[in-house]
Amino acid sequence: MRRMTDHFHIPGRATRREYSVYVMLARHRQSGKVNLYVGKTGDNKDGCNPVISRAGNHFSFNKIHSQMRNKLPFPTEDCDFEFFYATFGPYVDPKVCRDGIDLINEMERQLSRLAHEAFGPVVIDPYEGKTKLRRWQRDKRDALATQERLSKLRELIEAVRAHIGSQST
Repeated sequence: MRRMTDHFHIPGRATRREYSVYVMLARHRQSGKVNLYVGKTGDNKDGCNPVISRAGNHFSFNKIHSQMRNKLPFPTEDCDFEFFYATFGPYVDPKVCRDGIDLINEMERQLSRLAHEAFGPVVIDPYEGKTKLRRWQRDKRDALATQERLSKLRELIEAVRAHIGSQST
């Protein structure tokens, strides 16, 4: 018999307006096939939505926001999803300072690279880094990718890996 009601939990911290990067995991219920999407919040010039809002947009019928719906090889309703994220500070209006946007853009690039190294082709639309950068641009990006921040991203990747491993039976 089909269940008539359902629920899910949203922790309050997922509603904060913060710069964040995330890995959304989709698992096809019938085949067990996994796909991952790496994204961020806080780079939008119109503001910064909480991660829960961004997660929901992945299922929107607005093609601009719904990368999971657009890019999964299966209908979203045939999959179950997990959302893993890390935050990098409260949102600051870019009219005041762009440092947060620069930081979260670099953290997304680094997370995408780490996800692709860890999980390979199951990463949907990975960052390819094809743009030729000037030395000062590379130096600026390198300065943002501190060991502490990279450690946080590695911890995120390990949480995803552990979850995939715990669900493989």
